[in-house]
Amino acid sequence: MALTTGQRDAVTRAYMRTVVGEPCAFVKSVLRTAVDNVDDWCDSAATTVPGTSYNASLNAGFRTTATSAQKAALLALVCWWRSGRTLPEGQ
Repeated sequence: MALTTGQRDAVTRAYMRTVVGEPCAFVKSVLRTAVDNVDDWCDSAATTVPGTSYNASLNAGFRTTATSAQKAALLALVCWWRSGRTLPEGQ
């Protein structure tokens, strides 16, 4: 099941807290759009083989500037939230 807008916002905040020490060349709005991209990609992957790769599903601003580790962290956080496990705010 897709995340709600509030859950997507929470994933964005959790990502910023989790990846806080790493340099990045993208802004918050690009990250937030990437959360939407990942959640939408997970929806398509849940029912059938997705038509695009995970990397190709990301917006160009995030895809071209985030490291492989940052992309993996975002996928992990979205999947974590989709599984019903959340992180308390501030953690």
